[in-house]
Amino acid sequence: MGEGRTVPDRVGAAAGAVGVLVLSAAWVDAGQRTPGFDPVRQSISQLQRDGTGTGAVLSAAFLAFALGALLLVPVLTRRIGRAPGAALAVAAVATLGAAASPLGQVRGGRQDAVHLAFGSVGYASLCVLPLLAGWALRRRAPRAAAASALLGGVASICLLGTVPADAVSGALQRVGFVAVHLWLLGLCAAVLLRPGAQPQDASRASAAARWEGSRSA
Repeated sequence: MGEGRTVPDRVGAAAGAVGVLVLSAAWVDAGQRTPGFDPVRQSISQLQRDGTGTGAVLSAAFLAFALGALLLVPVLTRRIGRAPGAALAVAAVATLGAAASPLGQVRGGRQDAVHLAFGSVGYASLCVLPLLAGWALRRRAPRAAAASALLGGVASICLLGTVPADAVSGALQRVGFVAVHLWLLGLCAAVLLRPGAQPQDASRASAAARWEGSRSA
């Protein structure tokens, strides 16, 4: 991979990492500053609800995450594949929607329905992202594929568990987000530490070499 592509890859990875860290710090800080907030039972979106003192902070954090993710999408697509890149793109757009449509002051109203629709699509896309990446990496990077599958499995189980386990839905949501955020930070770190590596090209070169070797034999 040439230097011209290495620099944008680093920029995308740095932006993606910053977005993840900003969102994580925002929900932790906002939860601590909100009297009576229960992180075990209540979702992160409750901290963004209209009329709360932390709504603007969470909206800005969602926006930072979404923009960072959008810059990371082409890097992810080149490094791992189109399917995980598409999943991250969907998650980023859905997060932009959630940032623009916080929960309303009237609980259960139309504004809540719009926000929950965006949030559900974004969360589901993030959950399948490591699973799709694991599938794409299963042959050229088995260990990375196994780690991706594990984190994606944890996130997906937590997502499904938020429905029947309402009493701990907030905790499950956070565990799921942490799993996906760890995966994203791992990707960003790999790009920043090894900017010249490109698994797809390496895999293709290796396959071509094996094919040429078989012809020579």
